[in-house]
This record gives sequence, C-alpha cells and structure tokens, in this order.
Amino acid sequence: MKLYEVINPSDQITFYAPDNDVAEAVVVLLGSGRFGLRACDGSEAPETLYVFSSPSELVIARIRTTLRNRNEECRDAAKTYAVCSAKNREMYDAFTEKSTKSDKVNRWDDQRRSSESDIAGSAREWGWRKGSY
Repeated sequence: MKLYEVINPSDQITFYAPDNDVAEAVVVLLGSGRFGLRACDGSEAPETLYVFSSPSELVIARIRTTLRNRNEECRDAAKTYAVCSAKNREMYDAFTEKSTKSDKVNRWDDQRRSSESDIAGSAREWGWRKGSY
C-alpha cells in the first residue's frame, strides 16, 4: 500500500491506497473536486483538484470505472483516512493498532482536527457503508 496526502485547506489528512487510480477516485468522490492529492513517496499523483475547472470526460469515465470495478478497494482506502501528517503516520498506525474503526481512531482525530469539517471521519463512514458509490 502506498501513502497519500489529501491536500485541503484545513487539516493534514493521509491515507493508504494500492495505486494512483484508487487514490484518485476516492479523493475526487469524497472531496467533490475540492481536494488535491500528493503521493508521500514523491512519485507522480493524478490531478484531483477541480475547483476552477472541470475534469475531462476521460477522467470522469476513468474514475467511474475505478469506483465500479474496484469499489471494495476504494472503500478500504477511505477507511484509512486519518488526521495525520505523513511524518507522523507510523506513530498513528502504532497508536491505533492499524484499526480503522475504534475509539482510538476517533480520539486521535478529535485531538488533532482544527476545524469542524471532519474530512477523515466522513471518509471512514463512507468506507464502512455498504453498497456501491
């Protein structure tokens, strides 16, 4: 799994995804095009920020295909969203024991969240919800 950062105006959010396709689909779906994406290993990451533009039809088709064909992988990636920098992700994983649904996860986020928007919590909720996107 590869570590990614969600670029947004409030909190540092990181999550794991198997590849750029899943990371892109999750960030665009959950952020409605308002968040950017950065691969924490320095490799290329797809464009996900569409505040001042719209994604091309090709990008929309690719994201839909990923969400449809790899729905479980997208949901698993969303479950790993955390209010945590890449630098502190190892500490977060140790503290939460890599759990994605626990009081420790919520406590960590609540102590570090700087705004009322619960980006990580909302992402995890979507990940746990049954059904397709």
